[in-house]
This record gives sequence, structure tokens and C-alpha cells, in this order.
Amino acid sequence: MTADTWPQPNSGRCASTLTPQDACDLLDVFFANDDGTGRMTSCPYVLTPVIRRKSLLCPSNPRQTSPALLAIILWCVSHTADIVAFRDTAARTRVSQRLYFLSMQLLKNRDGDNWHRVAGGWVIDNDISIHPTSEGQDPLCAYTEKPEPNVDDVICFVLLTCVISRSEFKEECLKWWNKAVLLVQKLGFNSEARIAKDTPSSLQMLLGVREEHEERRRVFWLVYTLDRHLALCFNEPLRIHDSDAQVLNPLPEWVWQNLDIIPIESLPPRLCGPSTHISGTGFFEYFLPLMVTLGDILELRSRVQHPRFGGFDEPQIMSLSIPISPRSLGDSSDPSQPTCTNKDRTAVVIAYCKYVIRVLHILLYGKWDAVSLLDNNSGWTASPEFFACTSNAMAAGETVGRILEMDSDLSFMPFLFPIYLFHGNLNFLVLADRMAQTGLNPSVEETCEVVIRAQEVPAMTFDTAFQRNFCRALRSTLRSARDQGSESRILTRKVLSTYRWTRGSRGLL
Repeated sequence: MTADTWPQPNSGRCASTLTPQDACDLLDVFFANDDGTGRMTSCPYVLTPVIRRKSLLCPSNPRQTSPALLAIILWCVSHTADIVAFRDTAARTRVSQRLYFLSMQLLKNRDGDNWHRVAGGWVIDNDISIHPTSEGQDPLCAYTEKPEPNVDDVICFVLLTCVISRSEFKEECLKWWNKAVLLVQKLGFNSEARIAKDTPSSLQMLLGVREEHEERRRVFWLVYTLDRHLALCFNEPLRIHDSDAQVLNPLPEWVWQNLDIIPIESLPPRLCGPSTHISGTGFFEYFLPLMVTLGDILELRSRVQHPRFGGFDEPQIMSLSIPISPRSLGDSSDPSQPTCTNKDRTAVVIAYCKYVIRVLHILLYGKWDAVSLLDNNSGWTASPEFFACTSNAMAAGETVGRILEMDSDLSFMPFLFPIYLFHGNLNFLVLADRMAQTGLNPSVEETCEVVIRAQEVPAMTFDTAFQRNFCRALRSTLRSARDQGSESRILTRKVLSTYRWTRGSRGLL
């Protein structure tokens, strides 16, 4: 993208912060697609852009985009973008802060929570006067109507959630997340009928209308997917349930990006509602099915832990269907699939999917409270569930080794991966502790080293104090196993005590 194609009507307020070319460079990063080869060209906070690049940057008829969304896109990408203007750390900080204040100013005027009814119409919070100029006089700044929310506002809230969740004040992300969920439900994006409700049938085949409807589907599935991920990270209940998801699955990424040149009759068939079929290398094609299954596990675990219902026999929990591995990607005989596939990306997607599937098994069978893992009095280490977790943890550890060979800095899905890496590696503290008591196991010892190496990749996996302490504890436990010592157990318990899996806990990742 060049400065000549920058959406001029929306760029005026950024002029004092960024040059048009800098803004174009940031937009390029926003739409960049990680190819899985370890070159970090995309923004980790952008799980999928939702909007088509061709539409936003169309020179003749660009997609109408709110200034608030453009500002938030630039602010989001500015945190990690490797562009010339940000080679100076102070410059990055200065630009990011200015873009944040601009984003908040623009978003405040679109956020429905800031608007209130008065006798003269609608007013924004800042326009409400505590002392009216005269009795019964309407506010001078009353508007006849407030802005209608749309897809852009949901994307704004999602981007704010992602960035803030990795900040020092990560709990504040839940405020923005609640806004995203409530708005996507209010707009009816969780219902196929409501998505097309106000569109005459005579217009529904037009490209612009089809694209608008697909944006609504994609933003809903993005919120649905992230809802399950955040529920695991923050130990929160699901806000969107499968019964609320009456929407067609997103189009495959290659179809969506080329929607303007693919005939309607050539579009692949789609199911309505959540799907557990991993079908490709696009975000929705591989990660959405994983999150559908994670949601099932979260619901089942919540039911088992219910103070009254938890005592019931739940045999279906241990028979929950989780695919052993993703189906082969890139080898489909379906003629509608593209003939050329990025083999590097395909291999990386398969490896990451296999790893997450193993973690889903661990989450299904295992303990989520780290401290209870080392409680020998509970009989946990002698249970069938423990052995199921152990076998899946070992398989996950082997998969991490293959991932590191292809993606040495774990840059493919850095925003999402840490929580699954944590739950996949937690059992190795137990395995290492058992080795300290029963003797070394070369296979376990080797896998522990791989796990430590994965945890020590800080740059792309958002380094945390707990991550560093986890590595220290596991190394110490391994050293004790080799030296037949016992001092590591104190350190391990101290580390685990900082991570308690209880309702209201805000996690550490």
C-alpha cells in the first residue's frame, strides 16, 4: 500500500501523529498473513482482519470505515509493527499513546453506553450539564438520534480486548469484551435470519450486500471463538453458547479474499452453526473447530463442579468426541479448493492443531488447579485420568519439538498459544517430581527439556513472570531428579501457589 491509496477523508486527525506512508505501512501489517515460516510480518493481536483488504483499499469505491476503527487499527498494530518509524522505542511509545487517545476520543462518540435520552433527544456524557441554563430548557447539544452501531464497532472492541489483555492492566480487557459480546448479540449477528433481515431479496445477490453479510458472520464467529479462549484464560463462564450460534460458517479464507471474482454458483456449501471439522489453514478453518470443542469441555467441567449437580454420574464427559488429529490439509480432491497451497503454512497449522487437540484431552481428563497436581494424598497420580493426561502430555511435548523445528520463535499464533502451552506443560512438573522420587526416565527427561525450551521463547509468546518461574521450577525439579535431591519441591509449590484456578482468578497468561 502507498500513501496515494490512503483513505484521505479519514487521515486528517492522524497527520500530526503519523505520516500517510507510516499509516499505510501499519495497514499493510494489519492485513498481513503469517505464512508459518517464522517470519513475523503480521500483528499478533489481529487474529483475522474480518474486513477484506481489497474492499478497504479499493481505489474507486473503498469500503466505508469509521474513523474510530481506522485509529484503533493503527494503534493496535503500532505495538509490534517493525517499520522504520518505530526503530526508536521512544517514537513507538509516543505514537502508540497518541493513537490511543485519538481512538478513545473517536470511539466515545460511537459507543452506545455513552449516549443517554433527554427531553431534546440524545446527548453524550460530556454534554450533560448538571446545572441547566434555565428550568425546563433542553440541552444545547442534544441530537435527534445517536449513531447506529455496526460491524466496525464490534471490531474496535475486539482489538481493544486483545491488546489490553496482554498489558499490565489486563483485567480491564473484560470491560471491552463485554461490550463486544453484548453488541454482536444486540445487532443480531448470531442469527442468519437477522443478518439479512433488512435486506430486500432483490439486493441480496449484489457483491456489496453479500460482503456486508459475510462480515457480520465473520465478526460473530470471531467473538464466539475468542469467547472460549478468554473463558479458559480468565476462568470465566461462556458468554455465547452453541444454541445462540445460528449462523453460516465463515467462507474459506481463499474464497473470502477473492469474493469479487468467484461466481456465486462456485461458492462451497456451508453448514449453519458450530463445526468441529478442521478444513483449512485460515483462522476460522482451523481454530474455530478447536474452540467449539473447548467450549464443550468448559461447559462439562462447569457442570461437574456444580455444588449440587456435580455429584451425578457423567460418563459422557470421558467419552467426549475429540478428533485425534486434524484432517489432511492441502491435499483435498475437492475441485473448488485452490490448486496451490503454502506447504510451510499447512505443515505449521497441522502441527499446532495436533498440539492443541492433545491439550484439549488434558483439559478434559486433568486437574486445572496447579497446586492440586502435586497432592499425593488425593490419589490423583494413581487414577486412570492421570495416565490419560500423562500420555497426552508426552505426545504434546513431542509435537512441540516438531513445532520448534518449523517455527523456532513460536510466532505463528503468539497471542493464542501461551495458555495452551501452559496447560500442556503443567503435567511435566508432576512427571519431573515423580522422577525425583522413583528415578530418571530418559523419554520424560528429554521431553521436559523440549518443554523448557518452548517456555523460554519469550519474545513471541508474551513473556510473563509466571512463565519464567515455571521454567525455573521445572529445571530445578529435573536437577533434583538427576541428583536425587528434594529441595526443588519447595520451589515448585511456591511457583504453583501463584496460579490458583478458582472463579474470579484472572490467570497469569
